[in-house]
Amino acid sequence: MISIPFNEWSKERIKAGQKCATSRYKRYGKPGDTFMVDGETYELTHVVKRRLEIVAYYYFEEEGAKNPQEFIQIWEEIHPKRGFIPDDIVWYHAFRKVEEQDD
Repeated sequence: MISIPFNEWSKERIKAGQKCATSRYKRYGKPGDTFMVDGETYELTHVVKRRLEIVAYYYFEEEGAKNPQEFIQIWEEIHPKRGFIPDDIVWYHAFRKVEEQDD
C-alpha cells in the first residue's frame, strides 16, 4: 500500500468516478500498487512520464477537469510558485477503483 496525497477537489472527482489519473513531479508507485482515498482502495494501472502540456490538452478528462483550462488553473493553484510550465516532465499515474470481491 502506497500513499498519494490528494486535495479536496481531486477527492471529490475520484469519488464521483470523474478522475482516474494524477500527474506529479515525483513517481509515487508502479502498476499494481494500491492506495486509499477516503476508505476506498485504488490500484495504479500504469505510470509513465509525460510533458505537462500533453497531460493538460489530451488527458484533462482523466485528471478530472472539464477542459484544459480547468486543469491548468488547478495545477497553478497546487503549484503557485512554479505554475504551469508546458515543457515540464511529470509522472502520469493512471488508476482504477478496486471493487470488493464477492466470496
